[in-house]
Amino acid sequence: MGLANLKHIVVLMMENRSFDHMVGFLKSLNPSIRGVSGNDYFNADSTGRTVPVTSGALYQGQLVHDPGHDFTDVYMQMYGVPFGTTAAQPNMSGFANSYEQQGGNPADIMRCFQPAQLPTLTALAMEYAICDQWFSSVPGPTLPNRAFAHFGTSFGRLDMSPDYFRSKPSIYQRLANSGSQGKIYYYDTWSGTQGLTFLLSDQSQYFGLWGDFLAACGNGSLPPYSFIEPPYYDNGAILAGDQHPDHNVQSGDNFIREVYLAIRKNDAIWNSTVLLIVWDEHGGIFDHELPPMVGQADGFTSTAPPFNFDRLGVRVPAVVVSAYIPPGTVDHTVYEHASIPASVTQRFIGAPRSNSPYAREQFANTFLQLLTLPEPRTDQVNFKAPPVAAAAQPTGTALVSLLHTNQVQEVHAVLARNHPEVAREIHPASVKTEQDASEFIAKAMSVIHPGAVPQVNQPNQ
Repeated sequence: MGLANLKHIVVLMMENRSFDHMVGFLKSLNPSIRGVSGNDYFNADSTGRTVPVTSGALYQGQLVHDPGHDFTDVYMQMYGVPFGTTAAQPNMSGFANSYEQQGGNPADIMRCFQPAQLPTLTALAMEYAICDQWFSSVPGPTLPNRAFAHFGTSFGRLDMSPDYFRSKPSIYQRLANSGSQGKIYYYDTWSGTQGLTFLLSDQSQYFGLWGDFLAACGNGSLPPYSFIEPPYYDNGAILAGDQHPDHNVQSGDNFIREVYLAIRKNDAIWNSTVLLIVWDEHGGIFDHELPPMVGQADGFTSTAPPFNFDRLGVRVPAVVVSAYIPPGTVDHTVYEHASIPASVTQRFIGAPRSNSPYAREQFANTFLQLLTLPEPRTDQVNFKAPPVAAAAQPTGTALVSLLHTNQVQEVHAVLARNHPEVAREIHPASVKTEQDASEFIAKAMSVIHPGAVPQVNQPNQ
């Protein structure tokens, strides 16, 4: 079976899009996908006006108001009532009202992409496996959800405060302790990494750049586990590929293709690798599926705001690609981001029940069971030509987003710990725009990870 030949797990984690928004309309191509058809689910705005799910999502320029996705925002989106109001079960009725409170058009938060708009994601979802029950790990923002991907838990945190889990055992340290290897590949020094917060002074070996990933695929030196982060900022001809609103979604679709092609071009790597493409959280955008209760809580709780980590967050897109997956696979298994380290542990360390430190990971479903073919597929995906992504508006001069404000603070915290003399020279308060943030991070990363060499092969964006 394919699992016996598996030597590499690659995860690409994108930013802040929901399942229905990105791939819900794939239901028109395969009715077994739990997606949407349009006008089949509704929210109400603040006046009570009905706002239906529709197509009409745009690559950029539509979600200029960043949809709320902190815990209190997500509570409103899931339960339809403000946080602090008791609600027994989520009904996914508060997205339109929540976005209206952010200053946005409530109809825009209900809009979805048609399959033809995202040719890479559509082709990979239809040719390999789409997981239509993959939920973010917590009903909250980026860092706690990414913590579940790196650690199998967020240690009771729901906020975006940097540097709160650096001394905890990440999957990368656990792999190293077992004689294996894992690495985070971030795009370039000017983009940085959202996985930096657990960096101790001697852990730069866990990080590389996009160019290093391309080289490793080409020469067969890919580590057992690779976690890829897309470019988070526009930089000249390279557009941000993370898909965080309001970055260009088309650019992100092209970046997904570049990751796939890097693996596919080397037969030895292709025949021994599984690629997971997943989003960290829904970013405040509508999805109709009710997040399930957590089967096994890990004992961590939050007091501000109060939460027992007993329910998953909103559903996100997830596609699994491997030569050993039959085309057209639709997987209804419930996954969350703890399924990522659980799968890595299962393959390269041992059974999660005895080798994972926290219950959420110990009991998370792994996606390795999708590799069912006895022999690798040799067919090529029939991609349509990738559209040329063009910025609808320059984002470098845009006011810095909350995501990038937190990334700047995260990088500065690492500087303050390991290079205090440099931290005193630059300060997060100076960052006002996305361009400022990118320049700040480039300066900091040149000190934090001085061995990083900027990539040469740039995505076709």
